Amino acid sequence: MSEESSGSGKNKKQSWIPKDFLKEVKSFANTEGKQMVGFVRGKFREAMEEDEQVEEPVKETTEKKQSVVVLPVKLLDALKSAANVTGMSVAELIHNCVTRSLEEVIREEDEKKTEALSKLKLLKKEEESN
Repeated sequence: MSEESSGSGKNKKQSWIPKDFLKEVKSFANTEGKQMVGFVRGKFREAMEEDEQVEEPVKETTEKKQSVVVLPVKLLDALKSAANVTGMSVAELIHNCVTRSLEEVIREEDEKKTEALSKLKLLKKEEESN
């Protein structure tokens, strides 16, 4: 009887799936997996190439827009006459005007902030005194 129980244990350990079937499944998964990976890689490459083609023309147009400055004719005439009088180039005049204007804007904003802070301090003092 001990022989029968040990014999039935061997039968339970054996897989019910045939070895040939397992080999076929592994082979199928291996080849299909490789095909799927190749397909996905190909799609990624296509998408990346399309993105590069789309981005390149956009860069060219933005570069062109940055280098071209269009000013009204009256302003150009005024800049040219001012350049003759001052001895500076038109570009130098524009640079100086923009720099000075920016400095004035920054000063004005700082003054507004300072004024707002001083008003806030006054309000706090009034509240504390009440």
